[in-house]
Amino acid sequence: MLRVFLSPLLLLLVLIGAPTVFAQGAGATTYHVEVVVFRNSGAREGEPSASPARFASGDAVSGATQMARYLGPLPATKLQLSGARQKLTASGYRVLAHTGWTQTASTWNTRSGLPVEQLGLQIPGLSGNFLLERGSLLHFGMNLRYAPEGGIAQQMNELRRIRFNEKNYYDHPGLGVIVVVTPGRR
Repeated sequence: MLRVFLSPLLLLLVLIGAPTVFAQGAGATTYHVEVVVFRNSGAREGEPSASPARFASGDAVSGATQMARYLGPLPATKLQLSGARQKLTASGYRVLAHTGWTQTASTWNTRSGLPVEQLGLQIPGLSGNFLLERGSLLHFGMNLRYAPEGGIAQQMNELRRIRFNEKNYYDHPGLGVIVVVTPGRR
């Protein structure tokens, strides 16, 4: 008899309480993001300093807007791009940053990202942010500016669809970014 009484009560609590829990983001999906930012050795005087922004379209989402939240650094044991970093260094590229973090995603098309400073990147001349947006698909991108002292400023603006656990390479005449995104918890 107690069992019959608890089931409808639990159902009622779930139905009433669920919108509150989801609105607060308690059940938000997290993502582990790892990036390697490097300077291409082939940038030359007179090349364009800004790449055109390439934003995917047609991935509409309905509902409330969510902004990305930084949840903390990724432990070194979870980093997957150490081999790529070593290959870049051995090939003569200058690795500016290699880091990882855990975050939630912004709602698609908000263009709200995490600033490089919030991620612990204190690279002289590097500014901007990394974007992770979720609609029906997952997108990752960046708005980065690298202005080395005495050098030519480079701007990189790109956002594209990605898949979990795949290395994604973002190319620019003066900068490069390799990223891998893995699912965290739900």
